[in-house]
Amino acid sequence: MRKKLAATQYPVSTDSVLETPGSLETKLQEALDDVEQMLARETQTQRDSTSELVSHLRAAGGKRMRPLLTLLISQLGAPDQPVSTQVKQAAVAVELTHLASLYHDDLMDEATVRRGVRAAHVQWTNTLAVMAGDLIFARASLLVSELGPSIVAQHSQTFERLCLGQMHDIFGPGDDDDPIEFYIDVLRDKTGALIGCAALYGAELSGCDAATVAAVTQFGEDLGVAFQIADDVLDLQATEAQSGKTPGADLRDGTKTLPVLLLEKTVQEGRDTESDRALLKAISDTDALQDDAVLAQVTAQLAAHPVTAETKRLAGQWVERALGHLDHIPEGKVKAALSDFAHLQINRLK
Repeated sequence: MRKKLAATQYPVSTDSVLETPGSLETKLQEALDDVEQMLARETQTQRDSTSELVSHLRAAGGKRMRPLLTLLISQLGAPDQPVSTQVKQAAVAVELTHLASLYHDDLMDEATVRRGVRAAHVQWTNTLAVMAGDLIFARASLLVSELGPSIVAQHSQTFERLCLGQMHDIFGPGDDDDPIEFYIDVLRDKTGALIGCAALYGAELSGCDAATVAAVTQFGEDLGVAFQIADDVLDLQATEAQSGKTPGADLRDGTKTLPVLLLEKTVQEGRDTESDRALLKAISDTDALQDDAVLAQVTAQLAAHPVTAETKRLAGQWVERALGHLDHIPEGKVKAALSDFAHLQINRLK
């Protein structure tokens, strides 16, 4: 089964990063308000019926971590200037691309809930959900078409990676692939690519030099991997009120997240115990996991297992790897805010 895009509803980005004192906080909040208004406009059509569909997931909320990253990184190149219209337009395009992918992802996963509301294909139909995602992708493409050839090329390359990551996820690892390395590669494409793109847009459109553009792009990609690994832990530990989904939902769906892959590796390498084998057998019985009591028990066992602690450690490792790309960037409010932004991915874990 495939790895789903993170659906947790934690305020992991805007609230804490916008605690940055002084003019930077004000500038980011005003720009983010503008982005929200632009998102609302871009998810409207000439008819109420289609507007309701196209705006469905945007209106349901979300963390807006991608547009915030674009806005924040733009301050590396233009710290003394208001956030430009181009930067805000790019931030909107990134978030629209993310929104569009959620319409498609929920359909492919047969997910019934997203951001606390019914998934679009459940509320309407499969066909309408696909068309809504396509329309939102088109709106994003129109926005980036006004930002120059290099931005258009980056958007196309990112979209290609989103599609390849999804296809690789569906096909699964080959006989010669290491399952964990394959999983990380899928995360880099499905999540890291768009977050890296968000960072690149902020740097390139604010006039940063090539070295800084490359550095923040890698920062974003690695942070995306950390974010999805952390989401694997949250699937086991978060309450339904916190995450908007039943704890252990990935287990119930048969999705092999990183804790499960690490447990399989433990068994395959002969480092397992009888309880490890019993737990892996219980995880593989997805029919039994449809029972809420069984799911709760297996979820609790996996959450308490050392492989989940190892998953947390790996999430932290990817955060530090992401921050390492920023070593050459001068110290200051923006770099400190980026560090806070990154560490929030781990701080949301118990």
